[in-house]
Amino acid sequence: MNKKHIVTQAHNLIEARHNNPLTVREQKIVLTMASMIEPNDEDFKDYRISIREFSEMLGLEGKTKYTEVKEISKELMSKTIEIPQEDGGWLLVHWISSAKYIKGEGVLELSFSPKLRPYMLQLKDHFTSYRLSNVLSLNSTYSIRLYELMKKWQKTGKWEKSVEDLKLQFGVPEDSYKRYNHFKTRVLLRAVEEVNEKTDLFIKIREIKKGRSVEKIEFIIRYSPKKEIRVPRLENNSESVEGLSWLDESKARMNELAEGYQFDTAFFAQLHQGASLIWRDDAEQELEFLIRYVNEEKSVKNPLGFIKSKITSAWEIHEAGGRITFADLQPVKERWAGREEKLPDWFTSKDEPVEPSESNPELAKEKEKLLKKLAEKKKRTTKDAATS
Repeated sequence: MNKKHIVTQAHNLIEARHNNPLTVREQKIVLTMASMIEPNDEDFKDYRISIREFSEMLGLEGKTKYTEVKEISKELMSKTIEIPQEDGGWLLVHWISSAKYIKGEGVLELSFSPKLRPYMLQLKDHFTSYRLSNVLSLNSTYSIRLYELMKKWQKTGKWEKSVEDLKLQFGVPEDSYKRYNHFKTRVLLRAVEEVNEKTDLFIKIREIKKGRSVEKIEFIIRYSPKKEIRVPRLENNSESVEGLSWLDESKARMNELAEGYQFDTAFFAQLHQGASLIWRDDAEQELEFLIRYVNEEKSVKNPLGFIKSKITSAWEIHEAGGRITFADLQPVKERWAGREEKLPDWFTSKDEPVEPSESNPELAKEKEKLLKKLAEKKKRTTKDAATS
């Protein structure tokens, strides 16, 4: 089990109501299975977890009793989730359709319910991703649910929800924590504290009142990568979090996804500027699609150069009036055509760009002219939009 594996779920699944909530043990099993799904998988597989990993993940002490594994599996298979539908309806579905213990190999083999396919496979739009390691360290089912919901809204930096709806999404039993103060102190604040201490997020809450009662909770969400920002310092100086620029936050998120390479500030600023001109509000999503492709495509030897070359080519297509997206990228020859936009032939080329060792003065001048031209064009576009 690789703790760097990425968990990816559709937004509808993140926002689902946990009427029959998973325990923290069951959540870790489900999310570990989800992290084993590959971006190009067209169907679910049987996901195998060794009994040793199973015990470590769930904190089972001593020699694991197979009867204990069986009971945990049976309980997990009884749990359901209520997923909101686009037409206003709902889908009630079991998380797990089967569980099998393979005695000779010491492996537990689990399968997702087929009805979950649209929410976990071949996701092109409206999904949330995070590293498995961020949830395996959490000890509360409410902390895990809070982390997932905050990850969905991380890009906007804020999210608000009514107290009653929040309880449903957390999976708080209907007859528990009826008084808001009890819910706040025993569920919400404890979950916020654990997420802030153990994950890559830093969260603050603000109560929104109607009269004297707290009606909604507003969450302020900041990305806080462990290697760049230390949580203890953040707890003592929240201004450090607030002062983190949106570009730094974006770079940190992309670096968290990148495998075997990292973006420095200057390089990422150039990429993000180009991507923003092409895709506007969808720039980060397109960069994420491209990073995931590079992570999977083993023939790419120079990830940073490859990414830069593809953004440059995408700009040329955009300038010519074409439409381009990286959503359909697959590290295989056959590509899924699930969206209107198509990938051009240039992307299939595996030629690696060679970066010059010394800067070219003439190229720098041309680059400066181009940037001025783009800035003027963006200014005119903004002005025209304001007067229209």
